[in-house]
Amino acid sequence: MNFLKLSALILILFCAGLATAYGTGLFNAFSGGYPPVMWPASGDYETVPGAPEPIPRHPDFRELDLRGVDLFENSESRALLVMRDGKLLLETYAERIGRSTRLNSYSLVKSLVGALVLKAQSEGRIVSLDDPIGTYLPGFGSQDFQKRPVRSFLEMRSGLDFERDGADKPDRLISYNPFGALARLHVGGISSVEHELEITRKNPTQFSYQNVNTAVLGKLLSRLYGQPLPRLLADKIWQPAGAGDAYWLQHAEAGDVTAYCCLYASPRDWMLIGRYLMRNGTPADPFLPREIWREFFGKHHRPADLVDGVYGLHVRHNILDRQGEDLQGAFTYMMGQGGQIVYMMPEKDLVVVRFGERHSLLHSTLYSAWNSVSN
Repeated sequence: MNFLKLSALILILFCAGLATAYGTGLFNAFSGGYPPVMWPASGDYETVPGAPEPIPRHPDFRELDLRGVDLFENSESRALLVMRDGKLLLETYAERIGRSTRLNSYSLVKSLVGALVLKAQSEGRIVSLDDPIGTYLPGFGSQDFQKRPVRSFLEMRSGLDFERDGADKPDRLISYNPFGALARLHVGGISSVEHELEITRKNPTQFSYQNVNTAVLGKLLSRLYGQPLPRLLADKIWQPAGAGDAYWLQHAEAGDVTAYCCLYASPRDWMLIGRYLMRNGTPADPFLPREIWREFFGKHHRPADLVDGVYGLHVRHNILDRQGEDLQGAFTYMMGQGGQIVYMMPEKDLVVVRFGERHSLLHSTLYSAWNSVSN
């Protein structure tokens, strides 16, 4: 075969591949897998209706110190907010970003899905997190899948062999496979990949961070309550926290939202969400029973357990123990791709929200935020 014929064959196969991808919605999967940073965004979205409340501002309002400014700029941060004792102490934004700008949460929203699962447990819709998932999703997935405990999906230890290349790599745009399992999940939702929910035989309890775990929990919640996730989130967390309207990405060809990603809300909204979860609702109306709340915030972990970080019930735990720093102790945080972070320290009544293009140093960001408002 000469060069011209070979080139023509390659072109024909390439065009056929493009046509297949377009016809099966895989272009939608690619764009859905990488929605833009800022609202408005292309695609279909469901509204999470809010009930916004005024945010009290501390009379001694502060600005980032020099260390904090350096971290902010070098990590291409977009927003940094600090709230202590229920009052806003610091608020700074990059150019073209303001207090009403809605930014992509990426995986931050996973933690809210995890919190809703614990809410379902507190309301008796889930008897125990150690119950098999099949107790609440009968007939869904394989027999091995049915036997996995609800807790294993919260802890990313379900044993699912689904996203073999990982779900939250820094180079996701390069490594993303528009023909892979994750792409099919983006397009059709969890029900469209039910036959692919296989449990690995090697080490079914090994930690493996995969979007599909949260997608399963999203289906579980919708089945338990008979309501879509945006309505549940609004009723149970978003409105009680005082957050404003938000917009949640839908699967390209399914009517439900992507439980694992892409809720557009302002950093101020996330600050209120952090405060609500950290304070466990209100004294008159707690979000969770005390013992469930303590487990959600990792209170059973010893300080030594936290040094290398712990992935808990769809939230992460770590500890501040750097010598010479005033702020010490355990903290819980929600995190999304690129270093979107909501830090929560209940003992300090402290919430720090950081949004950016790429990750900022985890501990140094929290230290600098604290030092900026406490000095």
